[in-house]
Amino acid sequence: MKTIKILFTIFCFILAASVIGYSKTNKTTGANTADLNNQIVQEIKDILKTPYLKFADKDLNGEVIIGVKINEDGKITFTKLSGGNENLSSNVIQKLNSLNLWTSPDYQKNSFSYLIKYRN
Repeated sequence: MKTIKILFTIFCFILAASVIGYSKTNKTTGANTADLNNQIVQEIKDILKTPYLKFADKDLNGEVIIGVKINEDGKITFTKLSGGNENLSSNVIQKLNSLNLWTSPDYQKNSFSYLIKYRN
C-alpha cells in the first residue's frame, strides 16, 4: 500500500510539473509573428481564390499592395490598398473586408505589407 501511495504521489508530481511547464512556455495566446504572417497570407489566398464579380468589365488582372495592421484589441484590419486596376482593387477590398480576423493583442505593434499579383 505504501508503494502505491509513493507511485501515486510521483505521478501527481510529474503531471503537475508538466502542466506548470506548459503554461510557462505559452504566455501568449497567439502564435509567433512568423506564424501570424503565414496565417494572414493563407487567409488572403483563400478569400481571393474566387473573384467577387460585380463588374461589367471582368478584367481582374494586375497587382495590389495591401497593408495589414493589428489593432489594440487584436483585430486584424486592412489599412491600405493600392493598385492600378480599379476593378481588382475594389474586388480585393470587398473580399478582405468580409473577413473577421483576430489575434492576440500582444501583436498590436506589428504590421505587414503584401503584394498580390492577380490573374484571371
